[in-house]
Amino acid sequence: MAPIHPLPLSEEWKDPDEYVQALLSFATESVMFINLCGGVHILDFLTREPDLYATLLPEDWRAFFDQHDIHSTLQLLLREDIGPLCDSAETTDRTWNGGAFPPASLLEYIRNVRRLTLLRDFTPDPKNNERLPRHVAVGMNKKKTHEVEQFSKYVASLSDTVNERRGEPLSHIVDFGSGQNYLGRTLASAPYHKHIIAIERKHQYISGANRMDIHARLAKQEKQKNMYIKKQRKKCLDCTDTPELAEKVETPKTETEDSTENVAEKPTEDDDNENTFMLSEMSLEPDDVVVPFEKPRPHVPKPPPEIDTRGHVSYIEHEIQDGYLEPIIDHVVDPKTPGNGTEAESTQSEKKPSDARVMVVSLHSCGNLVHHGVRSLTLNPSVVAIAMIGCCYNLLTERLGPATYKLPNLRPLHPRLKQTGDSYDPHGFPMSKLYEDYESETIKGMKLNITARSMGVQAPYNWGYADSEGFFTRHFYRALLQRVLVDRGVVPRPAIPTDLYKNDESQIALIVGSLRKAAFESFTAYVRAATVKLSRDPTRGDLVKERITTMSDEEFKQYEKDYLHTRKNLSVVWSLMAFSAQVVEAVIVVDRWQFLRENDCVKECWVEPVFEYGESPRNLAVIGIKK
Repeated sequence: MAPIHPLPLSEEWKDPDEYVQALLSFATESVMFINLCGGVHILDFLTREPDLYATLLPEDWRAFFDQHDIHSTLQLLLREDIGPLCDSAETTDRTWNGGAFPPASLLEYIRNVRRLTLLRDFTPDPKNNERLPRHVAVGMNKKKTHEVEQFSKYVASLSDTVNERRGEPLSHIVDFGSGQNYLGRTLASAPYHKHIIAIERKHQYISGANRMDIHARLAKQEKQKNMYIKKQRKKCLDCTDTPELAEKVETPKTETEDSTENVAEKPTEDDDNENTFMLSEMSLEPDDVVVPFEKPRPHVPKPPPEIDTRGHVSYIEHEIQDGYLEPIIDHVVDPKTPGNGTEAESTQSEKKPSDARVMVVSLHSCGNLVHHGVRSLTLNPSVVAIAMIGCCYNLLTERLGPATYKLPNLRPLHPRLKQTGDSYDPHGFPMSKLYEDYESETIKGMKLNITARSMGVQAPYNWGYADSEGFFTRHFYRALLQRVLVDRGVVPRPAIPTDLYKNDESQIALIVGSLRKAAFESFTAYVRAATVKLSRDPTRGDLVKERITTMSDEEFKQYEKDYLHTRKNLSVVWSLMAFSAQVVEAVIVVDRWQFLRENDCVKECWVEPVFEYGESPRNLAVIGIKK
């Protein structure tokens, strides 16, 4: 099952080690890449003099972009065959797309980013085109259905490969950060019938997953008793119209009763339901009796669907903080493990190694969770294989401390750079020894700050015309709002910092967050919607109310008119950032693969795409099999 090449590379690369060295060299020495991925932030675009467009890009690049619209620029970055363009870049009097010809340095930069980007093409197995049954796919949207459908097939095939290579079957599959357990539920169902250990820290997710397991016929619904209240009937004669009726009301006393008071009777179809209520509809009175209520069935019901017992899911509510899983695996495989105490510890020390043979999988686990999953292969005797797909690179922590910058004046004023940049987290990025020891002319050790990692989750090849226009509008409005905030003294004007890593609380950026679609109909609408949120800021909320919400619509319209020409410039920079950030993802993914290579216990490891980039762009899985 393992591909011929351990990394999905272009045909140019014959040796993966040669590729890794070129990747690290470009990521640490290319000034343009460092500035585009980590050195600038869109909030600072209109608040610096000169602006970032003039500071960041060479003059010949800007002259070229001035003669082409943004969609032609995207065409050049993402889809144009630049081979012929590079061959004739030095020829004079050439044009491209009806305008200026791309500068040679721009073409060379595009070529380097493309050659270092991991290939994302996915070819589904033509022999296995089964679709998820509806009762298993409950709760999934189109994107999630595609991910689970394809990855479950891949994991099932990989488990067969592991069985073949190791000569012993897998006993369980551990789903790291299972969430609603879409993947685990699918693998436990037909046709896979795997035994799943789903680890999730949020109780509400596990509760929701249990309910969906019932719908997927992996578990039975517990029978619940409905309770009803029957009002006590008084035996005094004056509560009825006639003595004869009172006699009918009375019932014989039971053996345990000392009086002739009635006990509540089970309702029948002949009862009028005037005195029968659901327990939630009214409160109890002192003489009320609560008894089970079984609704009469006028016909024989359909038999319940057959429960599939060949696969099984065990849920563990646990916050994963490292890759050591043996206690959890032992708890599921051998639930009779003794409790705490001296005797228990003695028994544990004499206990034989677990017979469990486990594969750890993860579908889009955030941040360091993937690192824990990758390390689980080296930390646990019972874990014999992994298949990990990551996302949310912005949630990774730094292992080597503060990131460095080629141009200090381009450093954005973001507190998260300080908070995550000097954490020295042993579980953070990078994982591999190669990255830790790598030296270039500018740095010691491979580092990525949070701005670079945040850009790594962009998917520029999925941008359509409407998508990209929406991105550009949102970023332009946010950058222009930042200019308004600076002009009105709500946030300080950015300056070249004297200490790159000083956490200056006065320069913390205000976070707008998500807004409704209607907020982007105009800059005025955007500001009005954004200031509703910004007014709640505990530090600068009062300033926002005093200095921004009091501004007139005409003032906002004038701002938009004055800076409208910068929208294209901002769009060019954002497109270059998203395009370049493909190398950021390659750096992160290759680090995880390199970590596995460096461990003697690992027999095989590779990276490959496991579903369609167009459906889900974070489609690269890191695979490892133990010796």
